[in-house]
Amino acid sequence: MMHSDRELKSEAQDTVSLFWPNDIHLEDDEEKYVILGYIINRFKMVIVDVIKRDEFKELNGKVERTILKKLEIIGTINFRSKKLNSKMMYYDFVHDKLLVSSNEVLIYFKPPKSWKLEYYSLDPITINIFWNNNDQARSMVFEKFTTDEYNKKMNYHWTDKGKENGNKNEMREVLRMINLTNFIRSKINPTISTSVFPKMRSDLKASLELIFTIVSFLYNLLIQKMCYLISNLLTYPFFKLKYKLPDDERYPIGVSFVLISYSFHQLNFRIRQFYNLPLQFNKLKFSKTEGEASILKGTRFSPSEYIKFYNTVWLIINDLFLGVIFSNVLRANHDFIVSAFQSYIPLYEALLSNTISWLMNSPAGFKLNNELASFLGQLIFWVLDLWRSTTLRWIQSNIGELLQMVEILTRYCGLSLFLSMSLDLTNIFFLNIYGFYVACTRLYSWQLNIVRSLFRLFYGKKYNILRNRVDSNDYEFDQLMLGIIIFTILIYLLPTVFIFYLTFVLARLTILFVSSVLKFLLISLNHIPIVVLLLKLKNQERLPAGLLLDVQRSGFHLKSRSLTMKQIYRSHMNSMLRFNLFNLNHQTIFEQVKSYNLKTTIHTNYVSDSDFEHEKYRMSDVVANWKRVSIMNLIKIVLFGETIKDYDYKRMF
Repeated sequence: MMHSDRELKSEAQDTVSLFWPNDIHLEDDEEKYVILGYIINRFKMVIVDVIKRDEFKELNGKVERTILKKLEIIGTINFRSKKLNSKMMYYDFVHDKLLVSSNEVLIYFKPPKSWKLEYYSLDPITINIFWNNNDQARSMVFEKFTTDEYNKKMNYHWTDKGKENGNKNEMREVLRMINLTNFIRSKINPTISTSVFPKMRSDLKASLELIFTIVSFLYNLLIQKMCYLISNLLTYPFFKLKYKLPDDERYPIGVSFVLISYSFHQLNFRIRQFYNLPLQFNKLKFSKTEGEASILKGTRFSPSEYIKFYNTVWLIINDLFLGVIFSNVLRANHDFIVSAFQSYIPLYEALLSNTISWLMNSPAGFKLNNELASFLGQLIFWVLDLWRSTTLRWIQSNIGELLQMVEILTRYCGLSLFLSMSLDLTNIFFLNIYGFYVACTRLYSWQLNIVRSLFRLFYGKKYNILRNRVDSNDYEFDQLMLGIIIFTILIYLLPTVFIFYLTFVLARLTILFVSSVLKFLLISLNHIPIVVLLLKLKNQERLPAGLLLDVQRSGFHLKSRSLTMKQIYRSHMNSMLRFNLFNLNHQTIFEQVKSYNLKTTIHTNYVSDSDFEHEKYRMSDVVANWKRVSIMNLIKIVLFGETIKDYDYKRMF
């Protein structure tokens, strides 16, 4: 068995791989042909095209001036030529197939259409739809894919064991030449065009370019200027807020309308999208421009700009379309929704009042401290009366006008703005619940910490704040007596405080669940890679994730492996986390942002790490921010009496 493996390795080293385009078909068996291509090394050759000998004589010397890498003559068909110094090859015109020797293997490939952003790649591409991410040019390699039984035949033609970088670089060079096939053909035959509209008349093309120039000028003059002004107003910081960073440092952050309201945040996000559309389109045009230097420099074809631009357009159109549909639904059911809210608000008030009364009178048969329960209940009733006479009565009397305003804004600004307004209204409507929750949480946390500290007193321990540890300590008798009295009182009061705390924790979790669902829908409308999913269904060749070597009766066929849904999800999530990290750091450096021109910030295509000197957040902080709403983290927070915080959507997006 060892002997056969050694023979296989020797055979693999001596095998010559000929990469042959599958669209080459020769019909005239009496015609003399010249095979043109590139010789990567002794064992790998890429055929670009097969042309007639007479055409080659006219072509000789012209192509070399239009491309950087000179085409080579791989062989000839139906004639020998010492002048060309090439090998004569044989072609089976009946079966339309090149005949090769025993140490040669023919590998068919479909020439990728660069104008359709098709290309071959060894590594999976990165799915990144976020426009101002500082890492969007980086590619990430995902899990190593395994080849099936047929694809192990690839080892006969190149070896990729992770350590042999030379062979991998050779394969990258092969793919580079394969990706250049149609481009080189357009230089050989000028009638072949690599444009998206190859048969467009020159006068029509000039007219379209003139129209595009005029539209771009008007867009820049009217829409972009207005977008810049509105975005400047929405993001202008009208006061500073000391924000606690991961290293417990307090750092000033400029608080603007965008950081206060979800509606203003969504409006600013949409305005920035409209502002950046011309910039994205120019990047898309540049990425599709055929240039020999950029192509031969590396693997040029990339769908990243295509995905960014068209994903933005698709999301805006879908959002506006869904907004029109949803606004029609709201308008058709206007009276029903108003009457439902009119009847819901008294039920909401009655539910709160009955719950507090139930807590004040031995809930579920538990005997609580009546004096403390009555004090807390009366305090909550006083706040409820104030909230009822101000906010709830105003909402109840103006619900029709509010709903009408929501209908208009949803129709013209999209469904995403409706979700944002729903989040704002939810926060306002349940602001009293949040206040009760914070008060009960603070009271429960203080009482729990005091009980824990007094419990250490019984076995002669004391928490050392300076050294952040528990040390031994000798207590006097009067200290022990006072500690026992206070400990006993707090233990008897703890169940009453805990019942109030648990009630408002459940209310807080319910509201948090509703807001999390709304935020998830908002993130899906704004940041779902819909174009990637459409490409996955329509044209998978634009989403390369590696190579496949398929074995068929006609021979070997080189194919592009498409990204799996798992790879798409992982790549998109990694890009989103990097986008969150950039936004968090962008908000923390208030003093630098203040001196940084806003127009430059909006205008920048890619914001690099060097734009700001100090980054206060790391990727672990972003992950921790998302984990705030995880089940295990919520259980831990509830048990230890900490404040439940939602993930910071407005700062991360």
